[in-house]
Amino acid sequence: MENVSMSPTGGFFDIIGAMIKKVLLLVIIFVAAVAAFLLYSPESEYINLVPDIIQQVTAPTYESVPLAEQVGQLFAIGHWPHIETDTTTDRVRDLYIGSVILMAAPEDEQEIKTWTATWQAVALSPLIISIDQEGGIVSRLKSSNYIQTAQTEIISTDQAYAVAFKRAQELTTLGINANYAPVLDQSVLPTSFMYQRVFRDPDMIAKLGDAMVRGYQDGDVVAVPKHFPGHPDTSDDSHITLPTLDLSLAEYNDHTIQFTDIVAQGNTQILMTAHVAIPALDPNFPATLSPIVIADLRNRVGYNGVIITDDLAMQAISDRWSPEEAAVLALRAGVDMIMLAAEPEHASSTVAAVIQAVETGELSRQRVWEAYSRVMSIKANL
Repeated sequence: MENVSMSPTGGFFDIIGAMIKKVLLLVIIFVAAVAAFLLYSPESEYINLVPDIIQQVTAPTYESVPLAEQVGQLFAIGHWPHIETDTTTDRVRDLYIGSVILMAAPEDEQEIKTWTATWQAVALSPLIISIDQEGGIVSRLKSSNYIQTAQTEIISTDQAYAVAFKRAQELTTLGINANYAPVLDQSVLPTSFMYQRVFRDPDMIAKLGDAMVRGYQDGDVVAVPKHFPGHPDTSDDSHITLPTLDLSLAEYNDHTIQFTDIVAQGNTQILMTAHVAIPALDPNFPATLSPIVIADLRNRVGYNGVIITDDLAMQAISDRWSPEEAAVLALRAGVDMIMLAAEPEHASSTVAAVIQAVETGELSRQRVWEAYSRVMSIKANL
């Protein structure tokens, strides 16, 4: 073996290099330990000391989530007892549906629980499983086992909160996590379409409504106030015709004051539109499909949460537009969720129509992503 001698100079620098490597290693270990301590310390003030890059979680973008998934999450489909459970299950799974609304309910509670558990098991993300349980004449759960207090009977905020909280407890037991209530429309004429469904004192609508929203949410149910901008105080029923709010702009602002007031409280997460025409704002489209009305809700009223349509099968819409056409128009207008309650059989074609509208540029991908992001923010807390 050849004998190689090391020069004094070379040996010195080798020793120094080794020492530097050890020091650097110790520094790296120390920094990692400090970062770990700061990151996992229960003291919240330490978290602010951690570099932003450590705290940030990479958020999905519209390029990273398949378009079909985004679009499916924007749909609420109805389920009726005559529909096979598997049919709704297949729609939820295959179309990535984001919400199911129970349009009628059997007396057997266990059957409802089986429905909701089955759908949740195949859902892409936690389903918003909803119902119209207003109390009074609009109650899908009609048994005396459930609180049936109507809004017409509620006169105080304490009562409003208590009724909503009790109802929320009943719904969560069944696997239902959202309720399309309270009703915020104004109606004082007994002949009006909405008269049996509203709070009696017009000056208390926002206060009673917000108390119910809080009651539902404290009971782990998402409340969905409805129907913006409010039906006219007439007998015109949007299930069979298109009601008209024949108001000036100033009168219109007064007509919607309860929505402005309840939104200002900051508790409303989802809000439903009304199928009503407002010629002073938009002579072409009813509120649900109107970019002008939806912009008014966002800007003047100040609402930033999820907006959902009333059922697109109602004749106020279906007399003029197909579900496919109406869904695209509603999303273009700024609505976030599409309801196909009475006719869920249109879900496949309507989802496909929205996807096609994006692919052809009729509907922007950014608009879909905006709606999807709002919906997913609700689901994050279910």
